[in-house]
Amino acid sequence: MKKILSLILAVILMLTPLYVQVSASDSNVNYDDLVAPCYDNIDMIGACISEGVLGFAVCGSTFLSFETDKTFILSCFLQRTDENSAWQDYKSTSETFSGKGSYSIEKNWFAPAGYDYRVVTLLVVKNSSGVIVETATKASGVLYK
Repeated sequence: MKKILSLILAVILMLTPLYVQVSASDSNVNYDDLVAPCYDNIDMIGACISEGVLGFAVCGSTFLSFETDKTFILSCFLQRTDENSAWQDYKSTSETFSGKGSYSIEKNWFAPAGYDYRVVTLLVVKNSSGVIVETATKASGVLYK
Protein backbone atom coordinates (compact mmCIF):
# COMPACT_ATOMS: atom_id res chain seq x y z
CA MET A 1 0.00 0.00 0.00
CA LYS A 2 2.85 2.38 0.84
CA LYS A 3 4.48 1.65 -2.53
CA ILE A 4 1.30 2.50 -4.45
CA LEU A 5 0.75 5.69 -2.44
CA SER A 6 4.36 6.81 -2.93
CA LEU A 7 4.11 6.00 -6.67
CA ILE A 8 0.96 8.13 -6.99
CA LEU A 9 2.58 11.01 -5.10
CA ALA A 10 5.70 10.74 -7.26
CA VAL A 11 3.61 10.93 -10.45
CA ILE A 12 1.69 13.96 -9.10
CA LEU A 13 4.91 15.74 -8.16
CA MET A 14 6.42 15.05 -11.59
CA LEU A 15 3.37 16.42 -13.41
CA THR A 16 2.94 19.52 -11.22
CA PRO A 17 5.79 21.57 -12.75
CA LEU A 18 4.41 20.91 -16.23
CA TYR A 19 1.23 22.82 -15.46
CA VAL A 20 1.79 26.57 -15.99
CA GLN A 21 -0.90 29.19 -15.82
CA VAL A 22 -0.64 32.12 -18.24
CA SER A 23 -2.76 35.24 -18.14
CA ALA A 24 -2.71 38.57 -19.95
CA SER A 25 -1.81 41.70 -18.06
CA ASP A 26 -4.69 44.08 -17.44
CA SER A 27 -2.45 47.16 -17.13
CA ASN A 28 -1.07 49.23 -19.97
CA VAL A 29 2.71 48.88 -19.93
CA ASN A 30 4.84 51.30 -21.92
CA TYR A 31 7.88 49.26 -22.87
CA ASP A 32 9.62 52.33 -24.30
CA ASP A 33 10.30 53.44 -20.72
CA LEU A 34 11.88 50.09 -19.87
CA VAL A 35 14.42 50.06 -22.70
CA ALA A 36 17.28 52.53 -22.49
CA PRO A 37 18.98 53.77 -25.65
CA CYS A 38 22.52 52.59 -26.37
CA TYR A 39 25.21 55.18 -27.01
CA ASP A 40 28.67 54.75 -28.46
CA ASN A 41 30.46 57.63 -26.75
CA ILE A 42 28.58 58.28 -23.52
CA ASP A 43 27.56 56.12 -20.61
CA MET A 44 24.82 58.26 -19.07
CA ILE A 45 22.83 61.39 -19.85
CA GLY A 46 20.45 63.13 -17.50
CA ALA A 47 18.08 66.06 -17.12
CA CYS A 48 16.49 67.30 -13.92
CA ILE A 49 14.35 70.15 -12.66
CA SER A 50 13.22 71.17 -9.20
CA GLU A 51 11.49 74.14 -7.67
CA GLY A 52 13.81 76.72 -6.19
CA VAL A 53 13.08 79.65 -3.92
CA LEU A 54 11.33 82.90 -4.89
CA GLY A 55 9.90 81.54 -8.15
CA PHE A 56 13.14 80.13 -9.53
CA ALA A 57 13.59 76.69 -11.08
CA VAL A 58 16.79 74.72 -10.52
CA CYS A 59 17.73 73.09 -13.84
CA GLY A 60 20.42 70.51 -14.43
CA SER A 61 21.94 68.67 -17.36
CA THR A 62 24.60 66.02 -16.95
CA PHE A 63 26.49 63.28 -18.77
CA LEU A 64 29.22 60.72 -18.17
CA SER A 65 31.75 59.52 -20.70
CA PHE A 66 34.91 57.44 -20.72
CA GLU A 67 36.02 58.61 -24.19
CA THR A 68 39.30 60.54 -24.08
CA ASP A 69 39.50 61.81 -27.67
CA LYS A 70 36.05 63.40 -28.04
CA THR A 71 34.64 66.90 -27.58
CA PHE A 72 31.22 67.25 -25.96
CA ILE A 73 28.83 70.19 -26.32
CA LEU A 74 26.29 70.03 -23.51
CA SER A 75 23.18 72.21 -23.79
CA CYS A 76 20.54 72.74 -21.13
CA PHE A 77 17.14 74.03 -22.25
CA LEU A 78 14.38 75.17 -19.91
CA GLN A 79 11.14 74.67 -21.80
CA ARG A 80 7.64 75.74 -20.85
CA THR A 81 4.05 75.24 -21.97
CA ASP A 82 0.69 76.60 -20.92
CA GLU A 83 -0.98 73.26 -21.83
CA ASN A 84 -2.59 74.92 -24.87
CA SER A 85 0.60 74.99 -26.92
CA ALA A 86 3.65 72.86 -27.61
CA TRP A 87 6.81 72.98 -25.50
CA GLN A 88 8.85 76.12 -26.26
CA ASP A 89 12.41 76.97 -25.28
CA TYR A 90 12.34 79.61 -22.53
CA LYS A 91 16.00 79.75 -21.41
CA SER A 92 19.13 77.90 -22.52
CA THR A 93 22.86 77.63 -21.98
CA SER A 94 25.69 75.52 -23.44
CA GLU A 95 29.18 74.49 -22.40
CA THR A 96 31.93 72.57 -24.18
CA PHE A 97 33.89 69.78 -22.49
CA SER A 98 36.60 67.38 -23.66
CA GLY A 99 38.02 64.14 -22.40
CA LYS A 100 36.55 61.54 -20.12
CA GLY A 101 34.66 62.43 -16.99
CA SER A 102 31.36 63.41 -15.48
CA TYR A 103 30.20 66.86 -16.52
CA SER A 104 27.15 68.93 -15.67
CA ILE A 105 25.47 72.30 -15.99
CA GLU A 106 23.26 73.66 -13.21
CA LYS A 107 21.31 76.89 -13.60
CA ASN A 108 18.75 78.79 -11.55
CA TRP A 109 16.29 80.48 -13.87
CA PHE A 110 13.24 82.54 -12.96
CA ALA A 111 10.11 80.57 -13.88
CA PRO A 112 6.87 82.56 -13.62
CA ALA A 113 3.74 80.77 -12.42
CA GLY A 114 1.06 79.68 -14.87
CA TYR A 115 3.28 77.40 -16.94
CA ASP A 116 4.52 73.84 -16.82
CA TYR A 117 8.30 73.51 -17.08
CA ARG A 118 10.78 70.81 -18.05
CA VAL A 119 14.48 70.58 -18.82
CA VAL A 120 15.79 69.09 -22.05
CA THR A 121 19.43 68.06 -22.24
CA LEU A 122 21.08 67.98 -25.68
CA LEU A 123 24.54 66.47 -26.03
CA VAL A 124 26.54 66.69 -29.26
CA VAL A 125 29.66 64.53 -29.53
CA LYS A 126 32.43 65.47 -31.98
CA ASN A 127 35.56 63.54 -32.89
CA SER A 128 39.06 65.04 -33.11
CA SER A 129 38.33 66.31 -36.65
CA GLY A 130 35.27 68.23 -35.47
CA VAL A 131 32.79 65.90 -37.14
CA ILE A 132 29.59 65.14 -35.21
CA VAL A 133 29.62 61.42 -34.39
CA GLU A 134 26.66 61.24 -32.00
CA THR A 135 23.82 63.27 -30.52
CA ALA A 136 21.70 62.43 -27.50
CA THR A 137 18.73 64.06 -25.81
CA LYS A 138 16.98 63.55 -22.51
CA ALA A 139 13.93 65.28 -21.06
CA SER A 140 13.22 65.68 -17.37
CA GLY A 141 9.95 65.28 -15.60
CA VAL A 142 7.50 68.18 -15.54
CA LEU A 143 7.45 70.89 -12.89
CA TYR A 144 3.90 72.24 -12.51
CA LYS A 145 3.69 75.88 -11.33
